[in-house]
Amino acid sequence: MRFFKLYILIAFLTAFFSCKKDSNSTQLTPNFYIVNGGVADSAETLILFSSSDTMIYNVVISSTYYLSSKVLVTVGVSDQSRLSYNSAYNKDYEPMPAGSYSFKDTVTFTTSSVYDTIPVSIYKHALSTDKEYMLPIKILDAGGNKIDSAYSIIYLHTVKSAFAGIYSSSGTKTIYIGDAADNKIDTTISFSLVKSLIPITPTTAGIDYADLGSIGWKYIIGISPEDSSFFVAPNNIILNSVQPGSFKVLSANFNPDTKTIKIKSSYKNLSGDERIIEESLTLQ
Repeated sequence: MRFFKLYILIAFLTAFFSCKKDSNSTQLTPNFYIVNGGVADSAETLILFSSSDTMIYNVVISSTYYLSSKVLVTVGVSDQSRLSYNSAYNKDYEPMPAGSYSFKDTVTFTTSSVYDTIPVSIYKHALSTDKEYMLPIKILDAGGNKIDSAYSIIYLHTVKSAFAGIYSSSGTKTIYIGDAADNKIDTTISFSLVKSLIPITPTTAGIDYADLGSIGWKYIIGISPEDSSFFVAPNNIILNSVQPGSFKVLSANFNPDTKTIKIKSSYKNLSGDERIIEESLTLQ
């Protein structure tokens, strides 16, 4: 019996180390893909301009494993992907004109990193504000290595919006004890931030509310279809976080010449303490 148990132990150890050896000798093949790639009509791939004519979007290409040697990766515009996208999702994106963008179409991966970046420059003057464009950039070759077909394309796109862009925000939040009418100020907080005003529909857009964007608070900004007037409203997260019926937009205006939005609003927290926020947003 003792010799039988010894035999079983030797057989087990032999099998274990054989498997371990095979595992170590396995050759892992890199698989290349684009971060934020795939079919996604999302904020991550939305092109937003500041007041500057040039916007730079960094397309990040990654490999699933470190490389054993250098690899030349080639990318290019895949307009067939735009046509397929429009057909599949009932969209009407137009191709970005040839002179509206530029980028280097190759990047050399080294053995010291699993990702690299291709900056894509997009020029506002070459695009019409009343059209929506798409620029699908695709990995065409990865030096004979695998390319992840599901994430080989990134769909950069623009949307029609009177407000969309990158804004500088500055403002104050006055915190009262009880009603503001009682003038019992606890503290006043100043803030200065950079924010993205992202379209929701062709006539509305969303942007972080004061310094509370990190918890999901946003203004809904738009043009009324009834009388073409400018309006500002809170999103549902704000309404569900404050005392019911307490949120008010005290004043709001948009200057289309300077691309400046000014908003004054107030609300009461669930304890009944009022806050008044004054904020100015200017296209960078």
